[in-house]
Amino acid sequence: MALANVPHRIGRVESGDVSIFYRAFGSRGATPIVIMHGANYFDSYDWIGVAGALSSDREVVAFDRRGWGESNWSPSKDYSLDAHVSDAMAVVGHMGWSQVIFMGHSASGRVVISAAANFPDKAAKLMILDSPLGGEPGDPNRPKLGNPPTMYESVETMMAGFAKASSPPRVGSDRERALHALIRLEKGYMLKRDPDNGNTAPQGEGASLPRRAPRTVWQDLAAVKCPTMLVHALRSDRLDPPTLGRIGSEFKSIAITEVDCRHDIPNEQPEALLGHVRKFVG
Repeated sequence: MALANVPHRIGRVESGDVSIFYRAFGSRGATPIVIMHGANYFDSYDWIGVAGALSSDREVVAFDRRGWGESNWSPSKDYSLDAHVSDAMAVVGHMGWSQVIFMGHSASGRVVISAAANFPDKAAKLMILDSPLGGEPGDPNRPKLGNPPTMYESVETMMAGFAKASSPPRVGSDRERALHALIRLEKGYMLKRDPDNGNTAPQGEGASLPRRAPRTVWQDLAAVKCPTMLVHALRSDRLDPPTLGRIGSEFKSIAITEVDCRHDIPNEQPEALLGHVRKFVG
């Protein structure tokens, strides 16, 4: 899909201690869709093609998670599930939508599940795309706070690093996409991602903000009332057999569909994904 040629609007919405960047497609019509990207290296840029294709009869918004892309890094280092859900609902409120279809890829699958569970009146349908459900596995030896920005000597160095991943994101092979993920500085290129994005305990003022009661992903799934679809990328390592088995046995109402690709579904199999989504949303 030629991302540069997909018309859309851009904007910002304030949420907690950050300013969230979003891309809006289409015009009012059928139930709108909110798309949340994953946490390897993805942001709303990766969803331009899919969002544009889905916007022929409705509004669609894809936004950058706090700490990613064009959204702000959280001053209080609040990358909790609670904060991500609040960001999603801030976008929904900003758009003036009464009900939405939530779509979350990878780590954001956990976010949209919680959004649908906590705001059942807002959730018309729920789509979970190749998500490990508990979030992305991080490096257990990496500090939660105080990490230096991720720097690269060149665009090519950054691309080569991501290309080695078992399920490489688009930045590993698409130079134009890689340029959108980097900021040129005097001594190299900085990745547009807060290196402290794994921190879930907010610091300073953020620590005193009211929080929703924590629940496991299974408790949240049990609280979801709207129709739900899970998309499994067959050549990805994110959604393991035990998790799939538990969903199949305990949550029989969830429709499980498959696409033959690795984790970066919107890049590797956009048409197959669009087919599943259109059938599901009606």
